[in-house]
Amino acid sequence: MPMSLYLQDSTSFEFLRNYLRAAGFLETPICRRLGIQELNELLSPRPGRVTLTDESDELGFLIRLFIFGESFETEEMGSVFPARVLKALTDLGLLREEGGDRHRLSSPVSLYPVGDLFIVSDHWSAPGDSGYREDFVFPAITPHTSQFLAALPLTPCEAFLELCSGAAAAALAASSYAQHAWAIDITARSTEMAKFNRLLNGCDNVTVLKGDLYEGVGDLTFDRIVAHPPYMPVLRPAQIFYDGGADGEQITRRIVEALPRFLKPGGCFYCSAQGSDRKGASLEQRVRGWLGEGQSDFDVAVVEKRGQDPEQAALIYGMKSKGGGQAARLMREMLSELDIELMVYGWVIIKRFRDMRKGFTVRRLAGPRMGRDELAWLLCWESFAAGPSAAEEFQHMIPVANASLELRTIHRLKDGNLAPDTFSLHTETPFKMDCRVDPWVGFLIPHCDGQSTVLQLFEICKTKHLIHPEAPLAEFIQLLMVLVSGGFLEVGDFGLPAHDAEAGALPPAQHHL
Repeated sequence: MPMSLYLQDSTSFEFLRNYLRAAGFLETPICRRLGIQELNELLSPRPGRVTLTDESDELGFLIRLFIFGESFETEEMGSVFPARVLKALTDLGLLREEGGDRHRLSSPVSLYPVGDLFIVSDHWSAPGDSGYREDFVFPAITPHTSQFLAALPLTPCEAFLELCSGAAAAALAASSYAQHAWAIDITARSTEMAKFNRLLNGCDNVTVLKGDLYEGVGDLTFDRIVAHPPYMPVLRPAQIFYDGGADGEQITRRIVEALPRFLKPGGCFYCSAQGSDRKGASLEQRVRGWLGEGQSDFDVAVVEKRGQDPEQAALIYGMKSKGGGQAARLMREMLSELDIELMVYGWVIIKRFRDMRKGFTVRRLAGPRMGRDELAWLLCWESFAAGPSAAEEFQHMIPVANASLELRTIHRLKDGNLAPDTFSLHTETPFKMDCRVDPWVGFLIPHCDGQSTVLQLFEICKTKHLIHPEAPLAEFIQLLMVLVSGGFLEVGDFGLPAHDAEAGALPPAQHHL
């Protein structure tokens, strides 16, 4: 389908932007009309019941036109919308005759709010569609895209780059805190829709380019690079928005391999994608290897949202590709040949540090409330812990126990009686973590009440005979740093994210990257 959107600067863009806001075409009012909490529920794999109330006013018609993809009689549209609104919609290509019938109007695209932005993309559902086109522009309100955008930091930066940008929602959102943002996608259709979105939102500090990953940026470097690339493993070439190569990692890997060239010292890379653990090498280890000879300058963090064994991944491929059992079997064989043990979907975060220290490599399991604050906390704490003076500074800090942590005890039969056998700490915030501990740690945790330093806690444990009188301080410090890293304790400037803090916990710190 050829593009029909208007791609030259026009006063109609500002007029329409203001009109949509005045008409209440924003996420909260729209969700209220539809009886949902968030717009991404419309594209959930298991959407709930959606009903539109008050559909006869301007907001109702905007929802029906741009979100549900309905068409209307020209006369009916004229009775709802002012003439100037209809002219702006027509001039910008957002409204056109349906099938050559001048008496009926529809929109060739979907239009919806994303935060403070208005975004156009292809319709996510249309009667009679037999499948997505090769250059289909994926909507920016899928659950995965919403989670991707929610994980990106909002702190100021100079040069922001969004790769595999599609409708360019991330780059456009970054225009409010970045000096300049770039959006790059390989397809012409995505590039043109991104240019339209830039004009519609008045984002003058955004540049939209067509290219294969970093193609077109020349000698530019960036202090923030983000990507939500295609990541599905395929047996044969598929739609561009879907195809991640044989193992689903090919595009992600190419992006990471070029980071030493394009990411500035102090800069950070955020990626939402799927990778794999393989025999003898976890995903985070493999990502570090992709950085090549310069990997010692980088920190690597993987936050797992979900994992699938190869059997599950193969079955899903068989269903989505409509290849059935045969496709599933071939996919299972291919994943086995690659020694894949687990397919991991989540975030890959890579930071290029400036200070003189060793880079860290960590893996976490996402908690129920996973977003930018949790990722910022993780990077800030691990950066501190990797520093040469961390242990010296840490012993003077005052730990506070995470109010949500649990001590779990497994009892086993011994001599005919149930006796406590193993002990582990568990928390869901900021990450899902389990840490097996010695019994005495259960007596230590209540003393982490914000009253004693690490050094004082060490002396308390010796006085109460919880640890050996000659136990090394360094080992005690290392244990408590591990507990902080797992989110069981918080200290000083490394308070847990605000929505996880409960009464008695330290106030959360501002984590700047």
